[in-house]
Amino acid sequence: RMLVFVGLPHLVQNWLSDPKIVLTTVALVHSWKGFGWGFLIFLAGLQTIPKELYEAAHVDGASAWDCFKKITIPLMVPVIVLVSILTVLGTMQAFALILGLVGGEFAGHTSVPVLRILAVMRDSSRFGYACAQGISFGVILVTISFIQYRFSKRYREE
Repeated sequence: RMLVFVGLPHLVQNWLSDPKIVLTTVALVHSWKGFGWGFLIFLAGLQTIPKELYEAAHVDGASAWDCFKKITIPLMVPVIVLVSILTVLGTMQAFALILGLVGGEFAGHTSVPVLRILAVMRDSSRFGYACAQGISFGVILVTISFIQYRFSKRYREE
């Protein structure tokens, strides 16, 4: 009804029962769910940057773009890394949202690594194999986080 009310009747459909768009729908809900905390962390990071740095840059003749590029971005790198690592880790663990929204239906269309591990454990009772997959998945997540951290460390040193 809301979509018709705002003039978008062509978007009226059952978003969670169409296998073609269910993963996109879940991704949008997950993005919206995670937007708030990321925004707050970025805002807190921006508030830690001393205003004197911007004032000194303006006195030296720096433009707004120069201030953003030479002050804001370098000082926000730790915050950007934190948010990106937490976002990647949170995204890889979106199984609870998927189970809550679609109830485990649409196998293959809403499949994420954690749901695949759960399916191996539940459907075939291969607990050892599921544990090995879980450990491998954890190692992959730690590796991705470490790569992001190293990349940010290299960027900060420049």
